Amino acid sequence: MLEDHIQAREKIQKDLPSWTSNTVMVVDTSGSMRESDLWGTRNRLDAVFVSIALDYLAHRLESGHACVTDVLSVVTLGEQPKIVIEEEPCTWRLYNKIVDIYRKQLIQPKGHGPFLPALSIAEQLLSRNMNTSCANALLFLSDGRPSDPSVGQGGIDDIVDKVGSLASNFGRRLTFTAIGMGDYNEFDVLEKMVASAKDYQAIAMFCLPSMTSSSLGSMFTSAASSLTTTQTEMTDLATLKQCQVRNVKRESRTKAREAITSVSEDEFFIYPYNCVLRTIWEEDSESGKDFRETCLQHPDAEYIAFSKCPFGEGAERFAYRFYELAADGTTILGKPLVAKESRLILEDAGRNEEWSRKNFVRTFCRTQQLARRLADRFNDKLDLTHRVDERTPRIAFLDCSVYRLDDKTMGMQSVLVEDRLDESKWHKWNANNGYVEGMERAPDFDHHAAMRAAFTKLETEDLGLIEEGSEDDESDDEGSESEHAGTNIHFVKVFTASEVAQAFSHFTYWATGRKRLVCDLQGVYDEKDNVLRLSDPVIHHTSSSGRKHVHGRTDRGRKGKAMFFETHKCSALCRLMLRGFKHAHHRQHTSIKPSTLK
Repeated sequence: MLEDHIQAREKIQKDLPSWTSNTVMVVDTSGSMRESDLWGTRNRLDAVFVSIALDYLAHRLESGHACVTDVLSVVTLGEQPKIVIEEEPCTWRLYNKIVDIYRKQLIQPKGHGPFLPALSIAEQLLSRNMNTSCANALLFLSDGRPSDPSVGQGGIDDIVDKVGSLASNFGRRLTFTAIGMGDYNEFDVLEKMVASAKDYQAIAMFCLPSMTSSSLGSMFTSAASSLTTTQTEMTDLATLKQCQVRNVKRESRTKAREAITSVSEDEFFIYPYNCVLRTIWEEDSESGKDFRETCLQHPDAEYIAFSKCPFGEGAERFAYRFYELAADGTTILGKPLVAKESRLILEDAGRNEEWSRKNFVRTFCRTQQLARRLADRFNDKLDLTHRVDERTPRIAFLDCSVYRLDDKTMGMQSVLVEDRLDESKWHKWNANNGYVEGMERAPDFDHHAAMRAAFTKLETEDLGLIEEGSEDDESDDEGSESEHAGTNIHFVKVFTASEVAQAFSHFTYWATGRKRLVCDLQGVYDEKDNVLRLSDPVIHHTSSSGRKHVHGRTDRGRKGKAMFFETHKCSALCRLMLRGFKHAHHRQHTSIKPSTLK
């Protein structure tokens, strides 16, 4: 075990690109951590190292989510901060080393706990490996306010800005967890640090466990799960390797929300009309091409402005501020727009980068426009269903187009452009991995048993729908609807935005003859127009020819559909909206082989 650990450590020191994650834990070792007020351990500091060993490291190793390419460091937060574990591979040997710190009491709590010195060391450890396929995690634990000499004289701002700077560099690749131990009133600085990380798109959370070892342990387990989620969303489904994320500085969301009437070259790339080509998707074009050239959106626009830094970051895309400009090249015309491009460096064999970017945004545009058409069909059926009250919200996907920008330095750049929604009201109703709003996190389908159960439920779905007008359908129409939905829908009903979103996803499966399912429904509920305005959908597609990822990297095909139905709970609206589609009793089903679960 020791020899294997030493070899693994030597490898990661020499081969930085091999790292799959880099975790730095900053642990408060000030005198107050001697307190014996945490049930189950000798003192607060002992409880922390027990949780690092059991609830973080062992949890990741036992679940198979950590290996020798996952790196861990621990820094003490005290008057003289030290690195007590430096860039060690995640192994059971490291687990024993952490347990020894607890058993032998190798670290004694003492003195004060300034934040900035320890944060600076953590920054160095995280920044040492700038490989953009590496997921990063910073866990910061303290039992009180910082004791930095400059606190009260701008020192808190320095601490918060330090976290913001890290988040600006790493964005969504960084998981930041702040854990407080003790009185809630002492942790306003930790909460500000979390808010700053979120402002630059890092995945950040503040945790305040009760004073028991089990509660503290659950916080470390949550941090471990968040890191695993980050790694999963960076993983290519075909190669199972973590992808490179574009190395860009992120813009503060707070700043991006500020209303402006003009732009400057300090913050924006500005392109004249003759360096911009806008195309829109038209499936029924007579020329046989699905994208047609068109003019800019505002009739008086002669320039466009493209922000140099993204203000938004999802698992797949960066979002940038985007405007059309007047003849002076600075004055904004029309409504605010948002430009989106791939967050990941796209690797298509034998293709150049621009071809890959262009293909990405065009696939994204086609996907959103197809979802838009299905939403129109869904709304039409809502209008014709007499049991659905007219106050039930409707679905609308944003219209989008592709802009090609001729940049003198970077060459041709393709981005997708659409209307900008109010990010402060952004909501996610479901995802492409079985997540449904209200869940604490997405379900775990890593195990074969869980995935087999999901496929079984999908087959049940395929067999379970009755064709409208059949004898069975007419014989127990009222009763079956009430039983299926758990409610009596004999009277006209107003359905919620959540019920509409989940029913829409279910509807798309049958409206496309079980070939496609639209999910990852996210956007803004427009209360004024009573419409869910959605963007960035995912479509899971099953092809008879065996083609995969027809709708991009997030298209999980039959597996994605199975994940949806495993967690989907039909409402009365589902039952109403699915009437009229043919049942699948005569469909030939094949058995699920283990190879299909990979």
